Amino acid sequence: MKKTLNYTDKFLFPSDIYLPLLLYWVVLMKKRFLATCLVLMVLFSANISLTSASFEEGNVTLFYRTVSVYAPAVARTSNGLVGVTSTITVTVQNGTGCSGKVFVETLPLTQIDMQGSARLAVMVAGTLTGIDISNYDFFFVIQTSSPIIGGPSAGAVMTIATIAALEGWQLDNRTMMTGMIDPDGSIGPVGGIPEKIEAAYSVGATRFLFPKGQGVMYKTVTETKNMGGIIQIVQKRVPIDISEYAMNNFGIEAIEVADINEALLYFTGHTFETHVSNETITTSNYTTSMEPLALHLINDANNSYATAKSLFENTKSDIPNSFPFYYRNQINDMLDNAQTSLEKARDSYEKKLFYSSTSSAFQSLINSRFVQYASNYFNTDDRGNYLDNLFNTVESFVSNQSEKAKDATIKGMTSLQCVGAAQKRAFDAEDYLKNAQQDYQKRDYLNALYKLAFAFERSKSVGWWLNMSSTFEDIGQVNNSVLDDVAHRYLDLAIQANTYSSIILQEMGESSSLLSGVGDLIDDAGSEIEEYPASSLFASLEALAKANLALELVDGAKQDKLDKTRESAATAISESRSLGIEPILAVSYFEFAQTLENGSTTDAIVYYRYAQMIAGALHFMVSPPVQKQSRFEGIPPINPPQHNSFVASLPFDLKWVYAAATLLVVMLIVGAAVIAREKRFKKEFPPEMWMPRSMEEYYRKH
Repeated sequence: MKKTLNYTDKFLFPSDIYLPLLLYWVVLMKKRFLATCLVLMVLFSANISLTSASFEEGNVTLFYRTVSVYAPAVARTSNGLVGVTSTITVTVQNGTGCSGKVFVETLPLTQIDMQGSARLAVMVAGTLTGIDISNYDFFFVIQTSSPIIGGPSAGAVMTIATIAALEGWQLDNRTMMTGMIDPDGSIGPVGGIPEKIEAAYSVGATRFLFPKGQGVMYKTVTETKNMGGIIQIVQKRVPIDISEYAMNNFGIEAIEVADINEALLYFTGHTFETHVSNETITTSNYTTSMEPLALHLINDANNSYATAKSLFENTKSDIPNSFPFYYRNQINDMLDNAQTSLEKARDSYEKKLFYSSTSSAFQSLINSRFVQYASNYFNTDDRGNYLDNLFNTVESFVSNQSEKAKDATIKGMTSLQCVGAAQKRAFDAEDYLKNAQQDYQKRDYLNALYKLAFAFERSKSVGWWLNMSSTFEDIGQVNNSVLDDVAHRYLDLAIQANTYSSIILQEMGESSSLLSGVGDLIDDAGSEIEEYPASSLFASLEALAKANLALELVDGAKQDKLDKTRESAATAISESRSLGIEPILAVSYFEFAQTLENGSTTDAIVYYRYAQMIAGALHFMVSPPVQKQSRFEGIPPINPPQHNSFVASLPFDLKWVYAAATLLVVMLIVGAAVIAREKRFKKEFPPEMWMPRSMEEYYRKH
């Protein structure tokens, strides 16, 4: 039986000792004036009261397993870059007080990315094994003989070691590996592969695993040529086949691996089964609900386009179209875009891609409304008054729709998704309205009109999502405390992912457009989380998806990544449905990603990942994690504030001196008072008066 023994011991300070003694003295002496002295002393000591420090100790029962592995690295020397080996020791502990903490010690010190790599390794290991990592604590000790160049290249082997420690699998010590670990378990690109192969050879490795797609590296070679007595130094890049280089120079078999599952097979002989979803993503229930909305929006977009086209034809002569203001051309382009989007909406509808149809119809509605606003603006005599009235109209509509979204009730999983989507769109509309006002102040009226059109149409979409919740069965009850906890967890994950990806990309000398809007999404999620946790949750999920993909797609959006992301999203949707949840939002974004595959692979991957994140969050809502207290966490005692106190400003050591001095002064005062009273008593009552007369006579006789 596991048992924990804890106790708290308090150190005794002067006030804890001398106050009880003095109280005893007062009772013993039974002197009133001493009680007065005691009161004075207590008042003195009140200013020097010190909060008792405390500590906890006890016995705990733990199970632990330790795995050590070599990891190749690159160090910079006076002769250039050289390969070195590091040892990584991973210890997992399971038992009392374990709560998923990750601890990292490096010798010598490394950059912050090592902490991030360790956290990510634990997360991926937990996902692949299906083990609840919150029941464990993880310790990583990384040692190397020389300072290594910063980089996340040990992330993959750290993940392998963590999985081996969790599962109790033996590692092949003749195999070494380099590669970044991505959140989806894939292995990302690294540098210095030739140098790392040399390091692997130095410890007797016969197999070397490296990221797929890096089979050919380029090395800069300097050549010196004598051209008729003229020395010419030429530098050129020479391709190096990694597999041939490793075998020819070191007799090492170099193998490309795409993900952790492949690497596990070489290290342990084990691999995890990959789940393939054969389920149809767009079910009849989803189609029945989305089809009427898509048809309604196509009709609205068609009518709005016809109105915009007629209005533009009648007013285009009033619209300036000369250098430097080619307004007529800009408005005409927007009208063409409205028509193109409308045609896409019809095409998607015919293919039964109903969410994609609504998305295209929505864009057509925005463009047509802008054309109407712009045509009316240039056709009116009092443009300032027109803009004022238009702003008032749009602001009133946006405000009304926002109130509906913010006041909407979340009962089950369906309304959680619909209300969250509605609130997110309401906040989008408010942001566009603010931006329109800023453009108006800058006298950029055309941009202001476009943003007003977007704000109006975005607010209209609030109603679509609020009404949609009634077309699906609202399965499951959403607990507000669970929603709040899950929203905070995903916000924390998004912040960590954004920080980690930014650091790693900077170290690699790379950048990603996917990170450009992540900060704003995180800010939105943070500002909304207390009052509107549903909207905050979906903002955090989008930020998390983009932050992770910024790192995963650093070497480009390839077909195998697209296939893997699509399959992961389909599996997550299938798992949600197995719990009785219809992931409306996830299915919608999955369907939308399908339409993007032929246009932008990166955008398609982003929406597939977002769909996967949403389905996973819904699963999280049904089975929320249990909050666990770590024995490595605690809160020290809090000293009460001492306002304008001389004693409070003293250092801790001087407070002891002050306490002792105070005690001494009080004791001197009390002693002096006692002596003075005895002298006064003897003077007023001489000793001869103390004994009765009869007793005095008795003694004289005897």
